[in-house]
Amino acid sequence: MKRGTLIALLTAIMIMASSALCFAADGLELVSSYPENGQTNTSMENLGVKLQFSNPMNSEEAKKVNASQFKIVDEDGEEVPIQVLFSDDEDGLVLVVAYSDEGFIAKNNAEYTLTIGADLVDNEGNTLGKEQTVSFKTYNQRVNNFVNMGMMFIMFGGIMVLSLRQQNNKKEEEEAKEEPKEAFNPYREAKRTGKTIEEVKAEQAKKEEKLAKKRARKAKKEEVPQEKKIENCAELLNNVYHVHAPAPINKADRSIEALRAERKAEKAAAKAEKAAREAKAKSKRK
Repeated sequence: MKRGTLIALLTAIMIMASSALCFAADGLELVSSYPENGQTNTSMENLGVKLQFSNPMNSEEAKKVNASQFKIVDEDGEEVPIQVLFSDDEDGLVLVVAYSDEGFIAKNNAEYTLTIGADLVDNEGNTLGKEQTVSFKTYNQRVNNFVNMGMMFIMFGGIMVLSLRQQNNKKEEEEAKEEPKEAFNPYREAKRTGKTIEEVKAEQAKKEEKLAKKRARKAKKEEVPQEKKIENCAELLNNVYHVHAPAPINKADRSIEALRAERKAEKAAAKAEKAAREAKAKSKRK
């Protein structure tokens, strides 16, 4: 008996919980908006609000009722001409935008308020139940213009300063090159430093030697490397033959076949000469 009572009690609790969820799901609520309520620095172009509701409201009956449930006014209370667009692809999505074709121009740094009527309904006839508002403020275009102009002046000013500095450095380098150097006077230097003439001359000789080495290293770095001349191309390239004398004027004798025959004759002569030397050496040994 106790077990049956417990089962009945649990069943009743589950029914009550599911009923509460069903009633909660049926209620129409505003889930989110963009801009959000109280948001500042919103765009002046395409002034409007994107609304997301909990239930779909894109049926023809709901659209007819809801067309008059939205209103946007400026900070002076003047009503803004609007268009109300209901999404057929995304449930509960509504766009309320200013109708610019009627000559509306958003004000700079001004507050606008969207009012949603309490009689707003979804496709099932559920109403919003209470009036809701979303207030937002457009950005200050004048301040933005001043900031942009200030950044532009700073950028151009920096470029001008760098250009003038580079010109001055270049001018100083050119003047230093053109300015004639005063000849070294050991007696004046000795009088200025209080050193002996021999010490002054020795220090100057070291300075000049060091400067000469520095100039030599700089000149060596700036030297253009000379290409190595190839003495014998025949050793590096195929089908290129080294000749010991200028080629004949006759064009027929300048052909590759003629050069090959000449090369073959030279090898045969060298081979015969080598054989003769070996025969002569052999006869001497006997």
